[in-house]
Amino acid sequence: MKRYLKLTAGTFKGRKLYVPDIGVRPATNLVREAIFSVLNNILEGGIRNKSVIDLFAGTGSLGLEALSRGAKYATFVDNNKSSISSINKNLKLMGLRGSVIKSDVAAFLKRNRKSLEYDVIFFDPPYKYRWVGDVLNMLAEATQEGKSSVLVYERSYDKILPRLSESFSLFKRKKYGQTEVLFYNII
Repeated sequence: MKRYLKLTAGTFKGRKLYVPDIGVRPATNLVREAIFSVLNNILEGGIRNKSVIDLFAGTGSLGLEALSRGAKYATFVDNNKSSISSINKNLKLMGLRGSVIKSDVAAFLKRNRKSLEYDVIFFDPPYKYRWVGDVLNMLAEATQEGKSSVLVYERSYDKILPRLSESFSLFKRKKYGQTEVLFYNII
Protein backbone atom coordinates (compact mmCIF):
# COMPACT_ATOMS: atom_id res chain seq x y z
CA MET A 1 0.00 0.00 0.00
CA LYS A 2 1.34 3.42 -0.91
CA ARG A 3 1.43 6.11 1.78
CA TYR A 4 2.02 9.78 1.28
CA LEU A 5 3.41 12.67 3.26
CA LYS A 6 2.97 16.36 2.45
CA LEU A 7 5.56 19.10 2.59
CA THR A 8 4.45 21.87 4.93
CA ALA A 9 6.00 25.03 3.44
CA GLY A 10 8.13 26.55 0.73
CA THR A 11 8.09 26.17 -3.02
CA PHE A 12 6.58 22.70 -2.80
CA LYS A 13 4.12 23.31 0.04
CA GLY A 14 1.37 20.68 -0.05
CA ARG A 15 3.31 18.44 -2.44
CA LYS A 16 2.71 14.78 -1.70
CA LEU A 17 5.82 12.70 -1.21
CA TYR A 18 6.03 9.00 -1.76
CA VAL A 19 6.75 7.09 1.47
CA PRO A 20 7.70 3.41 1.17
CA ASP A 21 5.85 0.93 3.34
CA ILE A 22 8.92 -0.29 5.24
CA GLY A 23 8.25 0.75 8.79
CA VAL A 24 9.82 4.20 8.58
CA ARG A 25 8.68 6.86 11.02
CA PRO A 26 8.65 10.19 9.17
CA ALA A 27 8.71 13.38 11.18
CA THR A 28 5.10 14.56 11.56
CA ASN A 29 3.94 17.85 10.06
CA LEU A 30 3.78 19.38 13.55
CA VAL A 31 7.35 18.36 14.38
CA ARG A 32 8.73 19.48 11.00
CA GLU A 33 6.98 22.86 11.32
CA ALA A 34 8.43 23.28 14.82
CA ILE A 35 11.94 22.30 13.72
CA PHE A 36 11.96 24.82 10.89
CA SER A 37 10.46 27.51 13.10
CA VAL A 38 13.41 27.12 15.49
CA LEU A 39 15.89 27.06 12.58
CA ASN A 40 14.35 30.25 11.15
CA ASN A 41 14.88 31.94 14.52
CA ILE A 42 18.48 30.86 15.07
CA LEU A 43 20.00 30.86 11.58
CA GLU A 44 20.59 34.11 9.77
CA GLY A 45 18.19 33.94 6.84
CA GLY A 46 16.64 30.74 8.17
CA ILE A 47 17.27 27.57 6.16
CA ARG A 48 17.51 29.51 2.88
CA ASN A 49 20.86 28.93 1.12
CA LYS A 50 22.08 26.53 3.81
CA SER A 51 23.53 23.08 3.21
CA VAL A 52 21.87 20.21 5.06
CA ILE A 53 22.46 16.51 5.62
CA ASP A 54 19.68 14.10 6.59
CA LEU A 55 21.21 11.15 8.49
CA PHE A 56 19.02 8.07 8.90
CA ALA A 57 16.99 9.80 6.19
CA GLY A 58 14.17 7.23 5.95
CA THR A 59 11.60 9.11 3.86
CA GLY A 60 13.93 12.08 3.48
CA SER A 61 11.17 14.35 4.76
CA LEU A 62 13.50 16.66 6.71
CA GLY A 63 15.96 17.16 3.86
CA LEU A 64 13.16 17.51 1.29
CA GLU A 65 11.37 20.03 3.52
CA ALA A 66 14.63 21.99 3.78
CA LEU A 67 15.00 22.02 -0.02
CA SER A 68 11.40 23.16 -0.43
CA ARG A 69 12.14 26.01 1.98
CA GLY A 70 15.19 27.16 0.03
CA ALA A 71 18.17 25.13 1.29
CA LYS A 72 20.90 25.25 -1.33
CA TYR A 73 21.84 21.59 -1.06
CA ALA A 74 20.85 18.38 0.72
CA THR A 75 22.60 15.07 1.27
CA PHE A 76 20.55 12.04 2.34
CA VAL A 77 22.15 9.02 4.04
CA ASP A 78 20.29 5.78 4.74
CA ASN A 79 21.10 2.09 4.38
CA ASN A 80 17.64 0.93 3.26
CA LYS A 81 17.17 0.31 -0.47
CA SER A 82 13.46 1.27 -0.37
CA SER A 83 14.24 4.54 1.41
CA ILE A 84 16.94 5.43 -1.11
CA SER A 85 14.56 4.66 -3.99
CA SER A 86 11.80 6.77 -2.41
CA ILE A 87 14.09 9.77 -1.84
CA ASN A 88 15.39 9.58 -5.41
CA LYS A 89 11.79 9.44 -6.75
CA ASN A 90 10.78 12.47 -4.68
CA LEU A 91 13.80 14.50 -5.77
CA LYS A 92 13.06 13.67 -9.40
CA LEU A 93 9.32 14.50 -9.03
CA MET A 94 10.17 17.99 -7.79
CA GLY A 95 13.17 18.54 -10.04
CA LEU A 96 15.45 18.98 -7.04
CA ARG A 97 19.09 17.97 -6.80
CA GLY A 98 20.57 16.26 -3.82
CA SER A 99 23.10 13.62 -3.04
CA VAL A 100 21.57 10.29 -1.99
CA ILE A 101 24.00 7.88 -0.34
CA LYS A 102 23.17 4.26 0.48
CA SER A 103 25.27 3.60 3.57
CA ASP A 104 25.15 2.77 7.22
CA VAL A 105 25.45 6.15 8.99
CA ALA A 106 28.36 5.04 11.21
CA ALA A 107 30.32 3.77 8.18
CA PHE A 108 29.56 7.00 6.30
CA LEU A 109 30.89 9.09 9.20
CA LYS A 110 34.05 6.95 9.47
CA ARG A 111 34.73 7.51 5.75
CA ASN A 112 34.23 11.27 6.09
CA ARG A 113 36.35 12.13 9.13
CA LYS A 114 37.02 15.88 9.42
CA SER A 115 35.34 16.57 6.06
CA LEU A 116 31.62 17.24 6.69
CA GLU A 117 30.68 20.84 5.94
CA TYR A 118 26.96 21.23 6.59
CA ASP A 119 25.11 24.12 8.18
CA VAL A 120 22.34 21.84 9.50
CA ILE A 121 22.54 18.16 10.37
CA PHE A 122 19.26 16.26 10.78
CA PHE A 123 19.69 13.17 12.94
CA ASP A 124 16.59 10.99 13.21
CA PRO A 125 17.63 7.40 13.98
CA PRO A 126 15.14 4.65 14.81
CA TYR A 127 13.89 5.30 18.35
CA LYS A 128 15.39 2.04 19.64
CA TYR A 129 18.77 2.57 17.99
CA ARG A 130 21.35 1.53 20.61
CA TRP A 131 24.43 3.37 19.38
CA VAL A 132 23.15 6.97 19.40
CA GLY A 133 25.91 8.35 21.66
CA ASP A 134 28.67 6.58 19.72
CA VAL A 135 27.36 7.76 16.34
CA LEU A 136 26.84 11.34 17.55
CA ASN A 137 30.40 11.44 18.87
CA MET A 138 31.59 10.11 15.49
CA LEU A 139 29.61 12.93 13.92
CA ALA A 140 31.53 15.47 16.00
CA GLU A 141 34.78 13.93 14.73
CA ALA A 142 33.54 14.03 11.12
CA THR A 143 32.54 17.69 11.25
CA GLN A 144 35.18 19.82 9.61
CA GLU A 145 37.42 21.60 12.08
CA GLY A 146 36.44 25.24 12.46
CA LYS A 147 33.00 24.65 10.91
CA SER A 148 30.06 25.19 13.28
CA SER A 149 26.86 23.26 12.56
CA VAL A 150 23.43 22.95 14.08
CA LEU A 151 22.36 19.42 14.95
CA VAL A 152 18.63 18.65 15.04
CA TYR A 153 18.15 15.34 16.86
CA GLU A 154 14.66 13.82 16.90
CA ARG A 155 14.04 11.03 19.38
CA SER A 156 11.46 9.45 21.66
CA TYR A 157 11.08 11.62 24.76
CA ASP A 158 13.47 10.72 27.58
CA LYS A 159 14.25 12.75 30.71
CA ILE A 160 17.90 11.74 30.40
CA LEU A 161 20.02 13.50 27.79
CA PRO A 162 22.52 11.49 25.75
CA ARG A 163 26.13 11.59 26.97
CA LEU A 164 28.03 13.48 24.32
CA SER A 165 31.46 15.00 23.86
CA GLU A 166 32.20 18.63 24.68
CA SER A 167 31.78 19.42 20.97
CA PHE A 168 28.01 19.48 21.54
CA SER A 169 26.23 22.39 23.19
CA LEU A 170 22.50 21.91 23.79
CA PHE A 171 20.60 25.16 23.24
CA LYS A 172 16.97 24.09 22.87
CA ARG A 173 14.86 21.11 23.88
CA LYS A 174 11.26 20.77 22.66
CA LYS A 175 8.69 18.05 23.38
CA TYR A 176 5.77 17.18 21.08
CA GLY A 177 3.73 14.32 22.58
CA GLN A 178 6.09 11.34 22.77
CA THR A 179 8.60 12.99 20.42
CA GLU A 180 11.42 15.23 21.55
CA VAL A 181 13.70 17.40 19.44
CA LEU A 182 17.11 18.40 20.77
CA PHE A 183 18.96 21.28 19.15
CA TYR A 184 22.75 21.38 19.56
CA ASN A 185 25.56 23.53 18.27
CA ILE A 186 28.47 21.38 17.15
CA ILE A 187 31.69 23.28 17.57
